[in-house]
This record gives sequence, C-alpha cells and structure tokens, in this order.
Amino acid sequence: MIDLLLALLLPFLLMVAVTRVTFSVYGALIVTAMVMLFAFDLYQKSIIVIIISIISLVGGWFAARKLLKKKPGM
Repeated sequence: MIDLLLALLLPFLLMVAVTRVTFSVYGALIVTAMVMLFAFDLYQKSIIVIIISIISLVGGWFAARKLLKKKPGM
C-alpha cells in the first residue's frame, strides 16, 4: 500500500521540485529516474507500481514544463 502511494506521489513531486532547482526538465527527468530506480528500488517492485510511477512521472513532466514556462528562472 505504501509503495503505491510513493509511486503515485514521489515522481511527480521530484519532477516539479528538481525543475525549480535546475531550470531544466531533462535534468529533472534524469534525477527523478535515478532516485526512483536506486533509492526507491523500482526495478524490484511489481509491474503495477512501475506503471503507476511512470504515469506519475509523465504527469510531473507536464507540470514541470508548465511551471518552467510560467517562471523560466534565471
């Protein structure tokens, strides 16, 4: 249960937060993927958790892009 909640929220929040720090959606995508793979051990989870985390990552991608257009940074 906690894995599903983390898979739903963590990629989205990481994408938005890292985009605000790096001002790059691609950099945020790489950092989020690395955190999800190695800190969350996504490769050892069930396929449902992996699919939910990919959907959340895509949602975070669109939210980060929108945020970056709204406030481009430096």
